[in-house]
Amino acid sequence: MRLRHIEILLAIMRAGTISKAAELLCISQPAMSKALAQTEHSLGFALFKRAHGRLVATREAEILFAESHKLQSSIDSLRNLARNLASQPQCYLRVGCLPSLGVGLIPEAVQQFHLSHPEVSLRIQTRHTTELITALFTRDLDIGVAVEPPRRPGITAIELGRTALVCVGPPEDTSTEPIGMEEVVTRNWISIGNVDPLGEFIRRELETLGLDGHVASIEAQTWYVARALAARGVGLTLIDELSARMGVDPVSIRPVLPSLSIGVYALWRDGELEAHVGSAFVDVLRASVAHMGGGLAS
Repeated sequence: MRLRHIEILLAIMRAGTISKAAELLCISQPAMSKALAQTEHSLGFALFKRAHGRLVATREAEILFAESHKLQSSIDSLRNLARNLASQPQCYLRVGCLPSLGVGLIPEAVQQFHLSHPEVSLRIQTRHTTELITALFTRDLDIGVAVEPPRRPGITAIELGRTALVCVGPPEDTSTEPIGMEEVVTRNWISIGNVDPLGEFIRRELETLGLDGHVASIEAQTWYVARALAARGVGLTLIDELSARMGVDPVSIRPVLPSLSIGVYALWRDGELEAHVGSAFVDVLRASVAHMGGGLAS
């Protein structure tokens, strides 16, 4: 089924008659009748039948209309975007981030950015680090936001700020004193594994401290599951402060000794953040990291 077939179907379904549908598409009535006949021939079944001088949609047409209507909405959005790009080519920005950053940091940044740049259309995606970098190379994204991303030739990585590594536990743990990492990993430690940069960062630090021999009571592999388990008193987990302050369940948050922090970075293809809106969004991201407790990068 081609887009022209969908256009013919939608026009007739909305207008109710061949003549009015022809007016919608700015073509003659004979041309509209011919287009409908070609569409039905291509599909292999009738879309409309005549009853008492009126066009009546077949069951097949009703089913196609329900699905085509969704597609038409997407096409209309695409047309609006094309018009915006034609009149304001710098007013469209595609941003990708880690799932953990999509919970708090990105909504905060988008809210602030939209206040000062309401004309800019934003598209937000959540992907893992390697997928973010690939999407930047393939030009599916303009900006990526990640934690301690690996260096890649052709990708610019600018540190927006640093967020502290903290210990998260149940809310009844009211102590605000720093806790040693050795104590954490010996008290029903909930690990997030090492499948993402934060988990790999924690693994390296434990190895440096000679604590890598401790086996976690639970390996959650995602920060939000680890945080939820800690909130229920299952154990203690180590995650970054930005993530620790997200989520519905109340938790306790304690500094960790030795004091460690992890960088939050904005990524883009080398030489391709010249657009004013791109630079402006990165500035808002940097301010949001600071506002949410990450602190400005030095």
